[in-house]
Amino acid sequence: MNGKYKYLLDSNIIIYHLNGEKTATDFLIENFEKCTISRITYIEVLSYPFNDDDFKIVKDFLESFMIIDTNKEISNQSILNRRLKKIKLPDNIIAATAQVNNLVLVTRNVKDFNALNIKLLNIFE
Repeated sequence: MNGKYKYLLDSNIIIYHLNGEKTATDFLIENFEKCTISRITYIEVLSYPFNDDDFKIVKDFLESFMIIDTNKEISNQSILNRRLKKIKLPDNIIAATAQVNNLVLVTRNVKDFNALNIKLLNIFE
């Protein structure tokens, strides 16, 4: 991955933006070109019960980001993370994606990721 990306967005940041939360929207506007998402975020967000029109809009929005798919390195990092902390699988894969790609994980739920060797940014603090 090239050096233009700095941030991996947790699913909650996307959800806050879609719900009109100004802090999340402002962050996305200011940093859009530096943001990526995990395939897990793509799946989590599109699993919400959107109507057909909203589903297409949200899908197009998510596809405007660079989407990082899981791979062997991310899988191995997830296994290491799980040895350090009991963490839900989606959060673990998102964390491992940030770790492997040397990205700052942007999330409101920093407590979900403490005890892991990961750079975190809570834009709401």
